[in-house]
Amino acid sequence: MDGTTLILIYMVVALVGFALIGPMVRRRKFIASFSAIAGPPSLPLFGNALQLNGSASDFFRLLLKWHSKFGDTYQLWIGLRPFIAMADADHIQQVLNSKTHIDKNLEYNLLLPFIGTGLVTSSGSKWQMRRKLLTPAFHSSILEEFLPLIETKCKTLVKVLRKELDNVTGFDIKPYAKLAALDIIGITAMGYEINSQENSQLEYVKALDELTAIMQKRFITPWLKPNFLFNLTSLSKRQNACIDVIHTFTKKVLKERKDNYKLFNNQMSDANKNEIHHGKKYNKALLDLLLEASKDGKVLSDNDIQEEVDTFMFAGVDTSSVTFSWIMYVLGQHPHVQDRILEELDEKIPNFGTAKLSSTILNSLDYLERTIKEVIRLYPTVPFIGRQIYEPLSIGDHTILPGTSIFINVFALHRNEKHFENPKKFDPDRFLKENKNDQHPYSYIPFSAGSRNCIGKKFALLILKIAVATVIKSYRVKSLDPEEKLGLVGEIVLNALNGINVTLEKRT
Repeated sequence: MDGTTLILIYMVVALVGFALIGPMVRRRKFIASFSAIAGPPSLPLFGNALQLNGSASDFFRLLLKWHSKFGDTYQLWIGLRPFIAMADADHIQQVLNSKTHIDKNLEYNLLLPFIGTGLVTSSGSKWQMRRKLLTPAFHSSILEEFLPLIETKCKTLVKVLRKELDNVTGFDIKPYAKLAALDIIGITAMGYEINSQENSQLEYVKALDELTAIMQKRFITPWLKPNFLFNLTSLSKRQNACIDVIHTFTKKVLKERKDNYKLFNNQMSDANKNEIHHGKKYNKALLDLLLEASKDGKVLSDNDIQEEVDTFMFAGVDTSSVTFSWIMYVLGQHPHVQDRILEELDEKIPNFGTAKLSSTILNSLDYLERTIKEVIRLYPTVPFIGRQIYEPLSIGDHTILPGTSIFINVFALHRNEKHFENPKKFDPDRFLKENKNDQHPYSYIPFSAGSRNCIGKKFALLILKIAVATVIKSYRVKSLDPEEKLGLVGEIVLNALNGINVTLEKRT
């Protein structure tokens, strides 16, 4: 080998060495930045993934245990990815109040094949545009029109629950709640009568249920998150099949609604558009508002609209149904609370069930609202909120570097003794106006907070008030299991691995 060749080899080796030194130094600096933050010991390459490799309920319990051991803000690693877990209101405020750190963490990419880059998963200018465009759709005047539709579906829920009156051993309320939520979100979001409560075997209903279960599993299973591993499993094929069913259905509804909407607008004068159409009132759905905002595809394409409709269905059904289930569980533990709700209903709406409901009347149900708020403090619908950090973030004395995932543990936050006295006790009076003055603004965030808070918060509360009032008016609920037997699971929503089992007794 001549001298020139040796020199070239040395130069190549040197260049490669220099090229590697920079990333290695940056990686060491990145890892070192976490050394001052407490957390469980981790293994090279695996991080804490092996410790978290238990059942779904074990995973949830371990995260809570680490908060008790390492503090309200601690670090953990899943593989080579660092996470900062938070249950401290001051630190959480710095994250959620930021206009810079608004990107959801990488786990939300798992939803992309289903809902695309809709309001939940989009970021940057696209998210800002969509949020601005969709906010008017949740104005109180729009939601007012949905109330009769919601009440009708809640009455159907009461009817289908009759079959459980003789079931003294109890039944899981969640499947019934989910079908009711599908009917409510279907008619209000899409303007489509799914009628899932009376026909739960519909292909769309089964596909949405199965897809949700698959995505929940991926959220808490580290080795199912990488697409190249997930695509090797049978779950991937099932997911694709479910998505195909759902997208086909949504496209069909979108086309029908679009055609009917154009026909309606062509036939009716502006003055009569809220009146009678072909013998019945034309009830606008959120889909119609998106069609209006689309300006014939100039602002929103059909694909854009489909993304948002699928997002409404996915986000709305699971969250509202699991929240209703937790409310039934807590009310089943506190019969006197059910009695107080009935007393309030008799006082504020003496002819509930036949009276025309309004937002004003529903907003006057103060005790019912405080009850709902206290339930979702104890059992937050979305137990975790994630943010991906792309710019340096100062938290207390620490600087969190880009590449870190923030993991806000809402369940731990809501049960933090620093923010709530006797936090495991159910007490709706925590939300009396005089008791809220001293509450940290970020100690209670069931609908998230900051610019990316839940756009459908008011809508969700209206649905829950009507659903709870309708069911409690007809049935006395009793819960069968203490919390420790439920098998709490922190997935996309807070689930109970062993079901939320109740019994019903008909009220006279």
